[in-house]
Amino acid sequence: MDNALTERIRQWNITSVLPLHVGAFKLTEEFKMITEDGHDKEFVIFSYQDSCNGWSVRATFNPVSEEYAVRTDICMLEFALIEFITGDFDVFTYMVEKRLPRLIQCYYVDRPANFTVIFKNKGIAEVNWEGILPKEYKGFKRLIEPSQAVRIINGSYMIISYYQKETRSGLSVMYNVLRDDFFAERRIHNFPNLVHDFDGHDLKKLEVSLGQHLMAVLDGILAELS
Repeated sequence: MDNALTERIRQWNITSVLPLHVGAFKLTEEFKMITEDGHDKEFVIFSYQDSCNGWSVRATFNPVSEEYAVRTDICMLEFALIEFITGDFDVFTYMVEKRLPRLIQCYYVDRPANFTVIFKNKGIAEVNWEGILPKEYKGFKRLIEPSQAVRIINGSYMIISYYQKETRSGLSVMYNVLRDDFFAERRIHNFPNLVHDFDGHDLKKLEVSLGQHLMAVLDGILAELS
């Protein structure tokens, strides 16, 4: 990575132009290169991190594509916020300063404020899930529940997430507002594969499926970890 570019990025007065906290997310200057297999992968400029649930939102520069981006990590999924991707540093800093704190607040802190009309009309957040979704199960911590669903990518919300930090393993259930369907994914040592026990369109059927299969699916993940 070019030294002049690195120095230009370092001149960005991040802690002066961005709030130090957004909800439980704390701002940290990073300025560090992440390598993979001996190659530069990603230069992390700064990050907002929530130490309670392990989530982060980070600003990055990709030395291969020469693009700036903002990436979100909510443990069971990591993705780029496409509206911030650009090859122009000035454009990137402007967008980040003007939009990122508000986006973090809306997407990851006050999450119901980001529910679309379609999502609300589905009634997902109105169901009493407490009898179905334990807060913790055999080391899996419930990070997301339907009333606090997280908007992710491709028209989907992650409505349920169980995660084991030590093994980077867990289960997530999503709802896609464009297709009007539920689907799920499990991760074992961060390697994803689909699980079809919770597929469907009907909310009542999802309740039944979760009551019947949730713990069995989590037990299956544990079995593959051992």
